Amino acid sequence: MDKEERNSMRVDEIPFQWNTVRSSKTYEEDKRLDASFYSYDIVKARILIEELKRVGIGVKRLGDDFLSAKIFWPGRFKRKYVSRKEGKPFLMPSEVFMFLPRARKFITDFPKEVLIEKEWILITRSGTIGRCIISNELLSKFVVSDDLIRIIPSDKNLVGYVYAYLNTWVGQTFLKKTKYGVTVKHIEPQHVESIPIPIIPQIEKEVNEKILKAHKLLEEAQELLLKAVGTIYAELGLPQIDEGEIEYFGGKRGKSAKVFITKFSELSLRLDASFHKPILSLLRKILREKENNGKYKLQELGSISEIFTPPRFKRFYVKDHSKGIPLLQGAHIPMIKPLDIKYLWKDMKNINAYVLNKNWILVTCSGTLGRVGLVRDYWAGWAATNHITRIISKDINPGYLTAYLQSAYGQYQLESLSYGGVVEEIGEAGELIKNILIPVPTNNELEEKIGNLVMQAYDKKDQANRIEEEAMRLLEDNLKQK
Repeated sequence: MDKEERNSMRVDEIPFQWNTVRSSKTYEEDKRLDASFYSYDIVKARILIEELKRVGIGVKRLGDDFLSAKIFWPGRFKRKYVSRKEGKPFLMPSEVFMFLPRARKFITDFPKEVLIEKEWILITRSGTIGRCIISNELLSKFVVSDDLIRIIPSDKNLVGYVYAYLNTWVGQTFLKKTKYGVTVKHIEPQHVESIPIPIIPQIEKEVNEKILKAHKLLEEAQELLLKAVGTIYAELGLPQIDEGEIEYFGGKRGKSAKVFITKFSELSLRLDASFHKPILSLLRKILREKENNGKYKLQELGSISEIFTPPRFKRFYVKDHSKGIPLLQGAHIPMIKPLDIKYLWKDMKNINAYVLNKNWILVTCSGTLGRVGLVRDYWAGWAATNHITRIISKDINPGYLTAYLQSAYGQYQLESLSYGGVVEEIGEAGELIKNILIPVPTNNELEEKIGNLVMQAYDKKDQANRIEEEAMRLLEDNLKQK
């Protein structure tokens, strides 16, 4: 492969990468001896930045006062976990990027430095490095993991532009080039500070406005989804439930081990403790008692929907997107936007068995279980793996069903169905999911109201992602042309 041929290829298409580096360069570049630090994509990004400078484009460091007031991470701290009533909700990095972030842990006595404010840029600093998000009102209510680097912008009119650039291939290359570590990779604030940011006046305002518009739409979408779930509790008379409030044997010691008993007659041929958690007994008791108020009728999920999971299949991926169909994986379902999308060959045998239709409900049934999403126009026509169960609603609003399954009442029931050792499963045929109890409102208008809120939320999320993609393409196209 000659140099010209290699230069015409995308980085991910190159079968292997090689490069030569002068020994003096290692002293100039933080004395780094790891090959990835000098990889071809790094060289390509640096050449691009130099070309931009030559044609008169101003290039700033992200750490310059012009762009940021402060770039930092709060440092590791000892986490003291407590109940929901005693502490503040805590989010791990992966949970920050969820469409509906939901804290599974609550902490107290944490340093103030871990708190965030609106319109900061947050960047993952360990594990999966370089994922970025602009914080909003919802995120500011949580304590956010120290594994996220915080960027406090000095100019709010450049927040969207900087965010967009950090998500381009150039920005991602500079973010990831300085990672270090063997088992778990890391980056530090000083690495982020050194990233060069080209300021292109002709598109700066347009890119910034598009990103901020997408950011606003996403915030509105999250508010709609929260309102939908909240309306279910309020209108159906269901109290909030939390496993942290369940009493276990042995006081605090028993609570940490979650020691409880169950009747032999209630085993249902299941000997795994997760299937018999006390929270499930409480949940079912509440649902049956509250049914007497006449606001809903309890039905099993299998009686109001069609449930199926396609069989395992051999995947044939293509790099040419025109010859493929985007593939949703389990990790994509709860996220604000799916990242690292792969494409299945569209002429693959039985491909239609994996293609999604609008208003299908998706539930992850392997690995991290019970993540729920709703297919709207954006995902319709995509494919999804066999690790995602499909639910097709019958005579019930799919938006309402989505909101309920995302509530604590739905989540506890889904999680209780898991089985397996290393990798947890729910079951490919959907046989276990069909028994989940669903309170179907007797007031059809209430059901439609809640369902429509959810569908609007997913539509706004999809619209936000489209606008963000437009801003990214605009910026990347202008970087190429300069």
